[in-house]
Amino acid sequence: MARAASVKKRTTNGNHHAESSVTMISAPNTLEDEIRVRAYLLYEQEGRQEGRDNEYWLRAESEIMEHYGLRRS
Repeated sequence: MARAASVKKRTTNGNHHAESSVTMISAPNTLEDEIRVRAYLLYEQEGRQEGRDNEYWLRAESEIMEHYGLRRS
């Protein structure tokens, strides 16, 4: 199953400290995992807007199915 993890990195440049956050996602194992990962990336790309999970899922499903030349049954 694909998993997402947020990793924080702290860097020092002279007297300045900076912290950044990166989301790492493991490789998907199944078609459903791949759709889940893509839906999460859409959520991230669009500013983490709550309440749009179904929209993100359907868009991700459509993209992934098209990528593999599959049709919904």
